[in-house]
Amino acid sequence: MKCKGCGVELQHVNPERPGYVPLEIMEKALEEEILCQRCYKIKHYGKLITPVNENFFMEQLSTVLKKFQNFLYIIDISDFEGTYREEIMEKISHKNVFYAVTKFDLLPKSVCAGEVQNWLKKRLNVSNDKIFLTSSKNGFGLRKLEKFLVSLNDDIVVLGVANVGKSSLISRFCEDSPTISPFPGTTLGIVKRKIKGSRTYFYDTPGIITNDRVLDMLSPECQAKILATRELSRKTYKINASQSILVSAYCCLRVEYNTEKLPIFQIFAPAGVKFHLTKSEKTNKLILERNGEVLVPPCKKTNLDGMRWKEQRINLDEEKELVISGLAWINVKRGPFTMIVKVPENISIHIRDKLINPKRKGGKNR
Repeated sequence: MKCKGCGVELQHVNPERPGYVPLEIMEKALEEEILCQRCYKIKHYGKLITPVNENFFMEQLSTVLKKFQNFLYIIDISDFEGTYREEIMEKISHKNVFYAVTKFDLLPKSVCAGEVQNWLKKRLNVSNDKIFLTSSKNGFGLRKLEKFLVSLNDDIVVLGVANVGKSSLISRFCEDSPTISPFPGTTLGIVKRKIKGSRTYFYDTPGIITNDRVLDMLSPECQAKILATRELSRKTYKINASQSILVSAYCCLRVEYNTEKLPIFQIFAPAGVKFHLTKSEKTNKLILERNGEVLVPPCKKTNLDGMRWKEQRINLDEEKELVISGLAWINVKRGPFTMIVKVPENISIHIRDKLINPKRKGGKNR
């Protein structure tokens, strides 16, 4: 017997394992469909209990990959590098893969869909008919995706990193919705759900937990707080070589340049992320003493004294963007210059072709 919400096998032995329900509730499962304790508390109280083991996720994912040809890979446009995983693509590269790219509504209103679609086409190296740019919040792109899903002749597997908006998206097209929550890893098991108006089914896989994004370092409650954003913050900086910008307590940025004019760049991040401009010699003290207050995330004071850091020097110009996985990205408005990035040693740093044109004078609204 499986939980109606997350699809994991129900059990009454270990409250710390997925699928737990009290014995008296378990007995009712013989007569009616029920939710596990975790899904029940999320649905009715917004509470998160037992975290989910990463191996548990990956074991199930490896199993389902062997049985299907069609895959819908969900990617978050606001954290593309963090949610487009090479390790996943290696496993499904021989399959028929489509891409639903979520959270388009978070990008600046001046950025038109055509620009993003072309950027995705180049980045994913696929044709436009395999890319669906969407927003669950304002409904953008959902009709096009719905037409595609209804036209399918075979079942399709849905997969993506935790918190990409997978459950919110597919619930719009299913006769039976999954548990929806801002907490990571809500969908624990592989759940079969019929697509409305079609004879085919979604096979909803677990959200994949990563370990190289700043988001992964946060508590589930802090993740939910940071992700609960209606828009991305965008701040423009023009700093000299003696200054640094702290983007949360987990990222420090400074610049070196050989030009007469100071570098200019913009930082994009969820609205809950706090930025702080300071003298470079003060950064270490601020990170240790003011995290959770001036520097968010973390969402509360955290002992970062034992944190292991790395520092990376990156040459940037107006054609490139710098991405701090699971936190923010930097768009160059005036370059070239060298950016020195300090982050925890497990955090991935990426250089990519610009998503947003820094010289845009105006754009066509959606």
